[in-house]
Amino acid sequence: MKPLNGLAVLDLCVNVPGPFCSSILGDLGARVVGVEPPGGDPLRHSPGMWAGLNRGKESVVLDLKSPEGRDVLAALAGRADVVLEGWRPGVAERLGAGRERLQGINPALVYCSISGFGQDGPWRDRPAHDLNYLALSGYLGVQAAMDGAPSPPPVLVSDLVSGLYAAIAVLAGLAGRTASGRGVYIDLSMTEAALALLGPELGRLRDGGCAARPNVTSIPHYGLFPTADGRWVSLGIVHEDHFWRRLCEAVGLAGLADLAFEQRTRCAGQIRDALHRTFSGRSAAEWEDALGGADVPFAVVVSLEEALASPQMRWRQVAADSGAAQLLRLPALFSTGDVSPRRGAPALGEHSSAVLAELGYDGGQVGRMKERGVLGRPEGASR
Repeated sequence: MKPLNGLAVLDLCVNVPGPFCSSILGDLGARVVGVEPPGGDPLRHSPGMWAGLNRGKESVVLDLKSPEGRDVLAALAGRADVVLEGWRPGVAERLGAGRERLQGINPALVYCSISGFGQDGPWRDRPAHDLNYLALSGYLGVQAAMDGAPSPPPVLVSDLVSGLYAAIAVLAGLAGRTASGRGVYIDLSMTEAALALLGPELGRLRDGGCAARPNVTSIPHYGLFPTADGRWVSLGIVHEDHFWRRLCEAVGLAGLADLAFEQRTRCAGQIRDALHRTFSGRSAAEWEDALGGADVPFAVVVSLEEALASPQMRWRQVAADSGAAQLLRLPALFSTGDVSPRRGAPALGEHSSAVLAELGYDGGQVGRMKERGVLGRPEGASR
């Protein structure tokens, strides 16, 4: 039994934030029907990424510029518990998918809008993508303070954190609905989601922290160090004197072992240089052997493939194969049952006929809508 069994989510989003949110809700047991435009979600051009974000969902194609498409959407909303939309402000209303219309049909709907800057304010209509949100949130500014220059992160930080915050907000809305019987509208800003990650930094700076470098990254024994074979190791010692002593004993830096944290920070350059010289003298595998049992926060930097193949990840069964895609389950185990992905991602419009039949449309009506392009290309045709 999954926690959200019996809940229905209508996902009108494309690309990453909304689908990431609905994939979480789907893994937790909700039925997710994704409504795609006739051309399909643009992210289908990246099949592996699209599959990971849309596993276990049903795909219905609707032309929301047509009256018939809007009627089908209204029927779907009448049976849904949650609606997600990710257009720029005002677009949902123009397509007949706005909150007032759909919550008017179903007052119990939890309706979540995910947009770059929120539904109001001077930036509401500004075009942007993930990197722009990170620039305007201060996230890249923190990175520049740490590295001397900003650079695009290897993952879509604002997209993914927006999906996470949306899932939290939707679950809160559902919990509130249990008491009130009424739905809620959620206006989620992707820029604010990225900014929210910097909340601890803001508090630290206001407490008199050093603005030149963020939090623990200024600590000389918290960082990444190259090894003799061209790989890297990570050292995660923060203020702990006991970890520092154990490290020094294990790597041959006994002369520095008795330095307390305040002393180590005052001679940060000396500490960092000593660690660079030390770690560059052996291979990553040798350091793994030397420090694996030393009880210090140390780890070799590995590739994604190596991470998935590690004994820990295999033990926890974090990955499952579904057709051509390898899917990662949620990073939590539930005592009530398995929350692994149920199945792979759908073909474009794969479930259009079945879902419309549930809504009471007969075969003739569905056929005529297909002929007029309301339901896009023939079922099963993928991008």
